[in-house]
Amino acid sequence: MPPEPLRVLLVDDEPLARRALRADCARLDDVEVVGEAEDGERAVLAIETLRPDLVLLDVQMPSLDGFEVLAQLAPEARPAVVFVTAFDAYALRAFDVHAVDYLTKPFDFARLREAIARARHRLATSATGRDALLDDTPPRRVDRFVVRHAGRMRTVEVEEIEWIEARDNYVQLHGEGGPFLLRHTLGALERSLANAGFVRVHRSALVRIAAVVDWKRTESSDFVVRMRSGAEVAMSRGHREAFEGAMRSAT
Repeated sequence: MPPEPLRVLLVDDEPLARRALRADCARLDDVEVVGEAEDGERAVLAIETLRPDLVLLDVQMPSLDGFEVLAQLAPEARPAVVFVTAFDAYALRAFDVHAVDYLTKPFDFARLREAIARARHRLATSATGRDALLDDTPPRRVDRFVVRHAGRMRTVEVEEIEWIEARDNYVQLHGEGGPFLLRHTLGALERSLANAGFVRVHRSALVRIAAVVDWKRTESSDFVVRMRSGAEVAMSRGHREAFEGAMRSAT
């Protein structure tokens, strides 16, 4: 039987570039273009909605650049990525985030075909597909998130967030203008925010140290952390030591 088509998403802010990529992909029998995105925010939404196997991803785009797009995604939700850009200065950084390949415009059809074949090979030889694409090194600091709010996409700066609550396969960001729902697991988000001043206080909650006012013991001998907004976040005894250590380090 022929292999399943590789489901590809095209992300580039230039319509002519997307058209050329689509035309080249159409020449490959084992590739299916499942969608396009013209900027970083739409790219995040398309990846989360369409779940492509591979993204042909530009670097410099409106709203979010290619690296910021990847930073919005939970590690287990990241597809294979081939960067497609007019700039060669980002190549080392691209491979830091485990890109399959890096194509510098202009490139020919043979070079694109080679990159797509490499992506298919990596997915096929991985025991669980996407797992081979995950970066097990400490992530770069995340500065903002893209969320859907009031029927449209918007960005939320990390500094606007006071605390984060787990909601099944989503998290809820609590802060200015929120709450906002984001498709992430709390564990993946904790890792992404390791260098952004957040600490876990409960199996289902993270708080931003800079937004903490105080904390106190409850009648059940657990603790509650009070935030600037007045919100109170439950803190379990098992997380108290790490929380208090983080508070001391921040002063």
